[in-house]
Amino acid sequence: MPIDKNSKAQAVRDYVAEHPKASAQEVVDALAEQNITIKVPYVYKVKSKSPKPKATSPKKTKSTSKSASSKQWTFPKNTLEDAIRIPKSIEEKNAGNPMRATELTKAVGFKRANDWRFLDQLRSANQYGLVSGTGKTALVRMEKLGQDIIVPASPRQRQEALLAAFNNVPDFKAVADFYGDKKIPEDEFFLNTLTREFKIPRDRVDAFSQVFLANLDYLRAFAVASKDMPTADSAKIKVGDDEATEKALVERTIAKRPHVREFLDTCFVMMPFGDWSDRYYQDIYVPAIREAGFEPIRADELFSTGSVVEQIWEQVQKAKVLLADLTGRNANVFYELGLAHAARKPVVFAAPQVEDVPFDLRHLRVIIYEVREPDWSTKLRTSVTDYLKNAFKDPEKSIPHPFRGEPED
Repeated sequence: MPIDKNSKAQAVRDYVAEHPKASAQEVVDALAEQNITIKVPYVYKVKSKSPKPKATSPKKTKSTSKSASSKQWTFPKNTLEDAIRIPKSIEEKNAGNPMRATELTKAVGFKRANDWRFLDQLRSANQYGLVSGTGKTALVRMEKLGQDIIVPASPRQRQEALLAAFNNVPDFKAVADFYGDKKIPEDEFFLNTLTREFKIPRDRVDAFSQVFLANLDYLRAFAVASKDMPTADSAKIKVGDDEATEKALVERTIAKRPHVREFLDTCFVMMPFGDWSDRYYQDIYVPAIREAGFEPIRADELFSTGSVVEQIWEQVQKAKVLLADLTGRNANVFYELGLAHAARKPVVFAAPQVEDVPFDLRHLRVIIYEVREPDWSTKLRTSVTDYLKNAFKDPEKSIPHPFRGEPED
């Protein structure tokens, strides 16, 4: 459906209000990412018709300034987990040294430095205090807080840094302090409180709620020790409360031992569920994946409610590497495997017999284990660790040929 002129004009005004120093061409490029097609002369035309602040008395000037600043986002548009990709890319691609935004944008996974998604992510990383430098031409430097998260000296240092990054956003800290260790109410009442008590604009409370609650889940996964953190429906247990964690996991009927997250990079595991599969996962795959330096995640461990397929797709996209146990040619596993290949992700295969592996995938990294061999489980653990490390270093060999290379923009 085509966008009318009034909507286009409003889109220009909104973008200019949030990016007052943006050039006309930058406005055109940014709105093009939102499927809004305009030309440079149109931007000048809208700007010329926009009302300008009147510099009369000091009182009116102050009021005008306050009105303009109220249009700025006072909280990150991205979750802490997404924002961490910025300093992590600096560490991985440039050994932690400062990078120009033009180079960093490609390291993060975008093609152009003026991509609004990259600029939002970079701005969020600044707001969390992970990096300094924002904008498409900035020199981006990783700050100490980012270093403590990406290359910590101990798990405790990472936990403290994650909590400090969350509290570095005044709005997030204020809301967390307001609720203390109490349960956050249902959506409607929570959103109303955000608007009435914390002056979050009504058109932004949904975004605030999603990012805020996602951050609580992320902190809880790392068992960040803060007894005063609030709880919510998507996070019904206190951050750092091990007994509550175990109880909640039992209530969700997950037949596995709970574990605290240790690593930033994840390995999504695709495998059948059930007694023996769950034992394999806990006793073999989890320690093997962690030995390789990744955090294991399986579909039945996802915390949030909603569409299972969407959550699986999200985890597939976030994962650095994936592990697929093809035992019995399980239909769900093959569906998730298709998503992984479509996302151009490296996958390591494991199966008790070669017949479980499709013929046209046997040239990739495949582990065949024989349960009747002595010490088969130890051998499998070692193989999984080695194969995952190799897949991370050389992902092309774990991706089918038609899916190799960069995806289309």
